[in-house]
Amino acid sequence: MALQADLLESIPQTRYLSADSYVFYRAIMRTFYLEYQKMHYQLDKDTILVLLHKAPFFVDYTVEQLISDLDQLVRWKNLTPIQDPHKVYTIADFKNRQFQYMMTEAALEVERMTITLENLYTQTTGLSSSVFRRIQAALHTAEHLEEMPLKEIGEWWQELQEDFRRLRRNHQDYLREFYGPNAEKQMKSAEFIAYKQHLIRYLEEFIQDLQSSASQIGALLESFTEDQVNRILTLVYKSELEIPRPHADQTPLWQKELWQKEQGVWQSLMGWFTGKDSTARQVMDVTNEVIRRVVQNAAILVQIQNMGVSNKAELRHLLALFAEAGSIEEAHRLSALVFGAQQCRHFTVNTERETERIDLSTYEEPPMDYALRPRTRTYKPRMDRSGFADKSAEKAAQKEKILAEERQLREKIMRYIQDGKLDFSALSDPVPPEVRTVFLSWVAMANLAPDGYGHTQYGQRFSLQKRGNSTCSLVCTDGTLTMPDCILIFEGNEYV
Repeated sequence: MALQADLLESIPQTRYLSADSYVFYRAIMRTFYLEYQKMHYQLDKDTILVLLHKAPFFVDYTVEQLISDLDQLVRWKNLTPIQDPHKVYTIADFKNRQFQYMMTEAALEVERMTITLENLYTQTTGLSSSVFRRIQAALHTAEHLEEMPLKEIGEWWQELQEDFRRLRRNHQDYLREFYGPNAEKQMKSAEFIAYKQHLIRYLEEFIQDLQSSASQIGALLESFTEDQVNRILTLVYKSELEIPRPHADQTPLWQKELWQKEQGVWQSLMGWFTGKDSTARQVMDVTNEVIRRVVQNAAILVQIQNMGVSNKAELRHLLALFAEAGSIEEAHRLSALVFGAQQCRHFTVNTERETERIDLSTYEEPPMDYALRPRTRTYKPRMDRSGFADKSAEKAAQKEKILAEERQLREKIMRYIQDGKLDFSALSDPVPPEVRTVFLSWVAMANLAPDGYGHTQYGQRFSLQKRGNSTCSLVCTDGTLTMPDCILIFEGNEYV
């Protein structure tokens, strides 16, 4: 469902939590909430002031301050003022606004939320398997909903939603505790070793219940046909419509939103228990990961403790050996044996070894040379000076090769010129690619010249004549080229 603009507006009922005088606002709203629990729904300013004066820091709180704060809470829609005609004895009393105040529904929910936040870290959550059994029993009951009255169907649906909501909230809150900084600190404490076994057994029992129950619930959900699901949701929808609602809560699309809500709950059930990527499978993976981390941390703690005991005994033995050393030289030899040679430097050279034998000592191999260079910015390696090599013979041979290729190309070209003309449509012998490239460059040169004349690379002057708009086929060794039918006419006898 797309987001609506009116759903993204600010919520005025929560402003008293962060206003400048939030202490007074919160005290007033908490007083209203506590009295609401005692079924005292309406309070006047005198009763509120008496209740506030019971707190030590509200002893100097005046009626004028209370009236101002109550008016502000009314503007924020946390309180609803109700004219109290029973205490009006004069016109002046009526003008002084003798009101009874009552909390709005939104303010009740906000105050419940603050109490929940205050007790968030004192509440304990657990992984109970009874929720699975209740959900499974509720799905069995879904097969007989048509025989039940709408009121019982509504109660069945509310209990199913509550169990499903409790299941999701409990496993999220419980497993989340193992991924915070406090969990890491607790897992690294020595007391965690005694707690480890009980925790692993607790998580393993939950996984076993989850595996068996999730598969059974998933099979039940998948056994419902599309028509059965529609009938179930239709009955639930009708039971919801039977509940009386205030006219103010009925938005223009409230029935459509109610139907979409019921469908969303059913789809959430399907996504939690069915499919390869179901939430139940993800919960099993996360729980297994928690068990793995618990076992790993416990093993590390045990290893650290044992290592500490072992190191302590070894150090005590070494101290006794040093105490029994007869001279400083003997102590140095013992130190070199235990801790290694002091102030030594190790060099590794990236060169090829003559052998890869593991039984061969380093001292039996030939030494490796490594040139050390000073680490200064002004250092420059020594350049070996040498003269220029004489490559005149190679250049002459390359020049002769190029000239020979040019002579061969000219000989090939001249064979196609007959009687001072190069008629492309009359050529019978296939033209090589290198000769065709020269011919086309001549045609392009004359075609672009204003007077229609051009010069070859051999000094010949020629003109271009076209035979109308007709074309001809130039047969080449690598294919046939279709080109305009034209003739190149050379002047003089220089083409021979």
